[in-house]
Amino acid sequence: MARPNFDDFDPDFASAAQWAAMYRHYGLQIIPCCSPTEVKPGTSWKRPLLSTWRTLQEELVPDATFRRWYDPQTGDYRARRNMGIITGACSGRAFILDLDLHKNPAAAVWWRGVLQLHNNGSEPETPRQRTGGGGLQLLFRAPAHWTAPTNRTERGVDIRGQGGFAVMPSSLHDSGEAYAWLPGMAPWEIEILEAPEWLCGEIVKLVGATNINSSPGNINSPDGNINSPAPDHGQADRKTGDFDPFGNRVDGREEHMRDMVWRCVVKLRRASPIPPTGEEHQRIIDAEYEVYERTVQVQSPFPLESKRAGLEREGRGASAFLAKWQYAMRQWYEDVAIAAAQPDPSPEAVDPAAEFAAATATAQQTGKLFEYLTVEQILAMADPKWLIDKLMIEHSLGIIYGPPGSLKTFISLDVALSLATKQPSWWGYGIHHTGTVVYISSEGVANLKFRMQAWAQHRGVDIANAPFRLIRQSINFMKAEDIGILLETVQAIVDEAGPVAAVFVDTVSRVLPGAKENQQEDMSLFVAACDQVRNRFMTTVIGLHHTNYAGGMRGSTVIPGAGDFLIEVSRDAGEMQGFIRAKKIKDGEDGWDRPFEATLVELGDIGGHSSLVVDGVEKQANDGTGLPEKNVLRQILAAIDEQWSKGKPWCHSKVSTRCAETNISRRWEIDRKVAARILEYWNANGVIEEEEADAKRHIKGYKKLLEI
Repeated sequence: MARPNFDDFDPDFASAAQWAAMYRHYGLQIIPCCSPTEVKPGTSWKRPLLSTWRTLQEELVPDATFRRWYDPQTGDYRARRNMGIITGACSGRAFILDLDLHKNPAAAVWWRGVLQLHNNGSEPETPRQRTGGGGLQLLFRAPAHWTAPTNRTERGVDIRGQGGFAVMPSSLHDSGEAYAWLPGMAPWEIEILEAPEWLCGEIVKLVGATNINSSPGNINSPDGNINSPAPDHGQADRKTGDFDPFGNRVDGREEHMRDMVWRCVVKLRRASPIPPTGEEHQRIIDAEYEVYERTVQVQSPFPLESKRAGLEREGRGASAFLAKWQYAMRQWYEDVAIAAAQPDPSPEAVDPAAEFAAATATAQQTGKLFEYLTVEQILAMADPKWLIDKLMIEHSLGIIYGPPGSLKTFISLDVALSLATKQPSWWGYGIHHTGTVVYISSEGVANLKFRMQAWAQHRGVDIANAPFRLIRQSINFMKAEDIGILLETVQAIVDEAGPVAAVFVDTVSRVLPGAKENQQEDMSLFVAACDQVRNRFMTTVIGLHHTNYAGGMRGSTVIPGAGDFLIEVSRDAGEMQGFIRAKKIKDGEDGWDRPFEATLVELGDIGGHSSLVVDGVEKQANDGTGLPEKNVLRQILAAIDEQWSKGKPWCHSKVSTRCAETNISRRWEIDRKVAARILEYWNANGVIEEEEADAKRHIKGYKKLLEI
């Protein structure tokens, strides 16, 4: 975007005369303003100082007049800090959108909704200032065919257009705070944007629906009302002026589109609380748009232009339809859910046979078919791509779960930092895609810095500039508003640090406050929210979750059913060893175990801090007979002896966490049959024996009797 040439302006040291010259340089009608101390108590000070200011609304004052006001040596107001602009024609059609965000939440809701609907949630690139009272004001230029109104609305959204006045920096507010342009968003840093058509339309709708007062002669003028009836274009005899002779809607298409989208989305919610995703969702959107397109017509068709292209050109086509659909879907858990809970207002009962016949006729008319693939096409499809070999697939949803104290957070942090610091592998499994990592956690964040420092020290990796970002606020994945803010936050992180390789949610229960984890509907909200993050940023989402009393994953089966990978973490309390088990790996081998070992790393700082770091234990070699090497057998026997000494002996029972066969198999990556054979041989030859270690608690297990 082109930058205006005013590089020598310094807002920190500029005099009032220099501020005024800057505004005039950009064609803005700057005039002196009252200050808070110059008016009677209870009277607004945000008004021009000049009583004749209304005569200055049509064109910029001559240079001689401006010099009389703001000449640096002789100007009448050269030292007056408070100033403002007259908006409208005299300022090159400039107008102000004033959002009273600090006092009226409705202003933020309206603005966020408008941006989501029309601009993919992005703020327009135009000058904006923070007022002394904490509000936000955006400066635009009105298109030549439209006159911006001057209105104050009950939503806390005010428009200062033709005949309006707005206080500007460097003015001082009665709060004691100065008005100030936001960094990088001053008129000398960024061009004043011509207001897009969608913003003009939303302003007109807002003013028409909620205006408290307005300047006369603006809203209904021929060039000011962008929603005025369109020319007839020779299409006479429309019903109420909205339809052509064939019953196709020509006027009111935006409202028709909005209502149609809303009805469709509410109908989907009535059918299932789980929102559609992926290709299924796109098919629904395409089918509904086909219905919309058949019922409307282009207002001003061009020769040889298709209806679809004409509607798109007029802003009433597929792009607008998709934007409205996406906006409605963002209300899935709030307004849509409320509407869906009401009885279906359709008066007539549905005849399944008639409905099927109508649907068949529609399909025949459009010629639209679902995609189908031949064997050759199926075999030519791209292979799934691993994020981490054998463990995680790109763009997937996965869960790492285990009981409290199992070290699942340390393992997750190990994965996250490996991705963010571009490590070639994790525990020996190749990493194929690295990048920015977003870590969502409101639990235990005070110790996170020590965990990260210990990891960096233990691994010998510099993490100072790693693209690792922590979100520590509490987020409710059951609220659409929170998910909307999360999506925008991740987008800001992407803009700052680059594409996201993974998003971690630590823990699932923390982002579902008040949810009934055994209820399918509540847990479906978590999956749906993760899908929105995953699909928008083409990333992998990894949730951390707890186990139930039986040792399985807590809550409804929705999460394990939706998860592309499930990793179970287990560790006996106080032990420095544990295991991960691949319970489910979509498109890969699962059911395997991998032992890990925790190391306490002393940071060597003045506070004497330390933290654990988790390492995967390498697979042990064997001697070619199917049995481990001698030194490994001695390690196993030493571990059996150690467990006996601790009062937590490994035992024969396969349902206990102390199962010797399981612990040996996992820690040394030995086949379970081989582990069972070792125990059987040692037991038969008097190397070990199963005895009662604690008679009071009836704890029984293996005790070492001989060395090998």
